[in-house]
Amino acid sequence: METSLFQDVIEKQFDYICKRAIKDEHKNYMKYLSRFSKKEMTFSDIGDYLVSQFSSEDKYPSDFSYFELNGTEIAVESIRLGEALESLSEKKKNIILFYYFLEMNDSEIAELMDLSRSTVNEHRHNALKLIRKFMKEDLE
Repeated sequence: METSLFQDVIEKQFDYICKRAIKDEHKNYMKYLSRFSKKEMTFSDIGDYLVSQFSSEDKYPSDFSYFELNGTEIAVESIRLGEALESLSEKKKNIILFYYFLEMNDSEIAELMDLSRSTVNEHRHNALKLIRKFMKEDLE
């Protein structure tokens, strides 16, 4: 059975439309890839700050130094800071822990420890100097 000329034309038009649709879709996909690749970057090109937002780090109790203060257990993440705090006298260590870890001001600490506010301030500044000295010596 022979196909008519009309049917041949219809088949060729359909063939052309299909090929054109595939070619256009290919062009659109290549444009999409091009736009996407301009926004894309490798992990090695990303800064440490961004990478740290997408990562997590396991923390174990052995990674902390623990201090007991008025029935509250305070965990210090830095082992070196924990050692520096251990080297301080009990009074200076407590003042630093109250001030920086329990976020109390000098007046509240003075009232709690039965000291004057200026004494607490002086002990805190002296303790910070000793901690800095300890940390510098530890680096050397």
